Amino acid sequence: MNILFVHDAFPGQFANLYRHLMAEGKHTVMVASRRGSVTKLACRQFVYDVFSEDQSKNWNLGSDSHAYELGLGLVKQVAGMAGTEQEPDVILSHASTGASFYLKDIFPKARFVSFCEWYYQQPKLKLGGEIKLNHFINSAHSTSMQNLAIQREFELADAAYAPTLFQKRQFPRPYHDHISQIHDGIDTDVYCPDEHAVFEFGGRTYSAADEIITYAARGMEHLRGFPQFMQSIAKLQKERPKTQVVIAAADRICYGNKKDPGLKQWALDTVDFDPDRTHFVGLLPEQEFVKMLQISSLHVYLTAPFVLSWSMLNAMSVGVPVLASATEPVEEVIRDGENGYLVPFDNVGAISARMAALLAAKDGASQVAMAGRETILSEYQQQNCLKQQLALLTLS
Repeated sequence: MNILFVHDAFPGQFANLYRHLMAEGKHTVMVASRRGSVTKLACRQFVYDVFSEDQSKNWNLGSDSHAYELGLGLVKQVAGMAGTEQEPDVILSHASTGASFYLKDIFPKARFVSFCEWYYQQPKLKLGGEIKLNHFINSAHSTSMQNLAIQREFELADAAYAPTLFQKRQFPRPYHDHISQIHDGIDTDVYCPDEHAVFEFGGRTYSAADEIITYAARGMEHLRGFPQFMQSIAKLQKERPKTQVVIAAADRICYGNKKDPGLKQWALDTVDFDPDRTHFVGLLPEQEFVKMLQISSLHVYLTAPFVLSWSMLNAMSVGVPVLASATEPVEEVIRDGENGYLVPFDNVGAISARMAALLAAKDGASQVAMAGRETILSEYQQQNCLKQQLALLTLS
């Protein structure tokens, strides 16, 4: 079968499935991704973008036409396959910005499967003057335009899936019965305990014998609780002089206004943490990231109610005690004191106190951590998730 992946920033959530299909070698795999995010792959690739201004004026696309333009940009790249042996039999699309807008029109026989990552919620109108009303109007309009392409995918989709129940519930209620819940999957053979692991940073080599708190995110930003984390470790370091902190994140904003700077400089300027025991290691290659988790004494994961990060599940799979925010996406996985620990997202004092208590009770935390690994093995193990994904694509 011919399989076409569509993702603005491939591979993203399709990484495990892509690697499996390429290794299996039974199908012809093709990938469409957006200009600026392309990496060289061992398969046929299509690179799309929005129509240029010169191209767009030949078409009556109307206002707020970004999704249409992106869809037409991809159509230009793949339309030549229509009616040929290269025509896709299966299309797996990341429901996002509109690249797949017209694919079912030019490939009507293809099975179209939509990956449902997020549906944007309309803002609530706060009474109190013209400024707040204008903000509501602008936000509501922007949200509607973001959801336009996602709604279009439901018109096209033969099947759809979301990685967590929380993410599925963000979609309008009439969609729920049509969205399967299938996670991307965690490679529990890679993300596994290793008591002999070592991790090098800051000119030193660390192991599980050291007291190390880890934090990981794509960026340093409010949505992932970076300010609360930094304020919490500042308090903790005063109480525990041997505690080292490793932060694996880029100094950027990934969610929100991406033109804003990351919060590292804010932390350096305003938070009284110990710079000699706080190590900013950036985004690590997977092999090094695994080692970091394997030597961690406690992994802290904080998030507002949003997409659940792989990093929390990776840490659980490694068998690290995980302290996470008591927010809905986290509570779907972690049961406080059973397979991890929960703490209020915005309570710096509670976060710091819980970190100190868990570091002081290492044996008990280790037992809970192994229960966390069992959760990943039973519910998020990669091979099991792949079987479900393949069945949805009708490839199994």
